[in-house]
Amino acid sequence: MPRLLVHAAIVAALAAASPLARAQHAAPTRTEVAPGVHVFATPPYGEVGLDGNSVAIIGGDGVLVFDTNGAPAAARAVLAEIRKLTDKPVRYIVNSHWHWDHWYGTEVYREAFPDVVVIAQEHGRRMMEGPAIAFNKPGLERDLPGYLAMLEKRQADLGAQQPPADAARLAALRERITMVRFFLEQKQGVHHVLPNLTFEKRMTLHLGDRVVEVRHEERAVTPGDAYLWLPQDELLVTGDLLVNPIGFALSCYPTGWLRTLEVLDALDAARIVPGHGAPLRDEALLHATAAVFRKLLAHGRDAKARGKDADAAKAEILPALETLRKQIAGDDQAAYESFPTYLVDWFLHRVYDELAGPLDDEIAPIPAQ
Repeated sequence: MPRLLVHAAIVAALAAASPLARAQHAAPTRTEVAPGVHVFATPPYGEVGLDGNSVAIIGGDGVLVFDTNGAPAAARAVLAEIRKLTDKPVRYIVNSHWHWDHWYGTEVYREAFPDVVVIAQEHGRRMMEGPAIAFNKPGLERDLPGYLAMLEKRQADLGAQQPPADAARLAALRERITMVRFFLEQKQGVHHVLPNLTFEKRMTLHLGDRVVEVRHEERAVTPGDAYLWLPQDELLVTGDLLVNPIGFALSCYPTGWLRTLEVLDALDAARIVPGHGAPLRDEALLHATAAVFRKLLAHGRDAKARGKDADAAKAEILPALETLRKQIAGDDQAAYESFPTYLVDWFLHRVYDELAGPLDDEIAPIPAQ
């Protein structure tokens, strides 16, 4: 997989404005996880990107939407589904963090509801207003256009072959090109809507009789991770603090992430909505992910003290994580194969960074492979 596409999978979803691609891209699926709480999952954009879960919480006098997808087209599709469920206005948007698959559709809600209040943790907003956009710029201006040009050249070469290339192969390539172009056009056309209300640790919102607690613990996946706790429903909405099945540890804060998961665990939620993937009916994935982090933190400290670098530490610890790796990945072979990179390698490199001194809020580069 090209580095661009690894980058896109982490920071998430490119999507675009080709009518053909929009017609082909499947509508979001909806899962009701508690009365009036709906999770919308958007299918991936081929091999170039994905969207985070978007959650609509319908209360007595309005709606709160947690995360707004990675593209305006996806947000429009989710909003259309929300309008089938209620005619109440969307009063609040909560952006969980700066990764672009979680907030690039906010403009759709601002257009539909000009008075909507957009909320983020204060460090999350600071990341969104500058560093996040700069981080994504090379992918949008260089990497993804280059990838699209490569696919188009391949299409031209296949079209010129004598004897003619296999029709099914050409059709599949055309479909890939359409999706990449759709993804790119959507991302390049986004009007970034920044939060107009921030919080530090806690904020309580009331949607009629429904109470929604907006919370932040420590720097974890990013400097400003926000999550939701709905006490009446015993429902936890985590953003990328928990991903089903494999989290993305690039540029994370290892000690703070583990401590945050321990706080989430103490809530004893009946249902958990992760940042990506299907909702969870128990805390097994949370426990397994925290167990991996504990092992990596302890092993990283020990390996560094013995003079081992992060790559050597990864090679040492990976066999000891096999049981947890299988528990987390389940039958998902792609998740099993991504575990050593997305979780172990990237987390361990940040453990080493953390051991070298206090981490700042700069976005760390992808470790060299």
